Amino acid sequence: MMHRLRHFKSDNELTSTLPVQIRKVPKSLEEIVRITKFNKSEIRLLYKGFKQECPSGAVTEREFQAIYSHFFPHGNCQYYTTYLFRVLDRRKRMYFTFEDYIQTLSILVRGTIKEKLQWIFRFYDISDAGKLTKQTIETILHSIYNLLGPNNCLHQPLTDATIEKHSALIFEKLDFHHVGSINFDDFENYCLHDEQLLNTIKLLSTTTI
Repeated sequence: MMHRLRHFKSDNELTSTLPVQIRKVPKSLEEIVRITKFNKSEIRLLYKGFKQECPSGAVTEREFQAIYSHFFPHGNCQYYTTYLFRVLDRRKRMYFTFEDYIQTLSILVRGTIKEKLQWIFRFYDISDAGKLTKQTIETILHSIYNLLGPNNCLHQPLTDATIEKHSALIFEKLDFHHVGSINFDDFENYCLHDEQLLNTIKLLSTTTI
C-alpha cells in the first residue's frame, strides 16, 4: 500500500496538504522523525504511498476495508479490518491519519520486542479490557481465517470446530495460572520463552520500505 514516492517541496508539505479539520500534531516532518524510528527519506516514501491510496489524508473504516479487499480478494476482510482499524484509530475519531499509520508501522518494524508484544496484545484485546480470554482469541482467529479465505495457507477446512480447537490450544498455553484470562505480563512471559515466536516477531525488523 505504501511503497511509491514523490519528492516533498518542503518538510512542511507533509501537513499542508491535509484537510484543516484533521491536521493534527505532528506539524512537521521533523516531528514525525522524532516520534518514530524512520528517517526523512523513509517518511517521504511512506507518505507518498499513503496519499496515493488515501488522497483525503484520513482513512475511514470503510475505506480501510476497501484497501484490504484488493490484497485479499478471495477472503472476507470485514472483521479483521474492524479489529485492526480499532488499533490504528488511536484517538477514536472514526478515521486514522498518516501520523497514526506511521507510528504503528514504526512499532511493528523498528520497535523493541516489548513494544511489538504490547501492540499485538492490544490488537487481540478487542474489548479493551486489559486481558485476553479464550473468546477474544477465537474471535481474532475467525477474522484471520476469514481474511485468508478458502485457499488458506493451512490447507484444511476452516470449520468453527477447527477454529475453536486452535483457540483452545493457544489459550491453554498462555493461561498457565488457569484463571480464565491472560494479562499482558503473562502474555509477554510466554512469548519471551517461545523461540520460534520471537524469531517470527523479529522478522518484522528486517522489513524494508
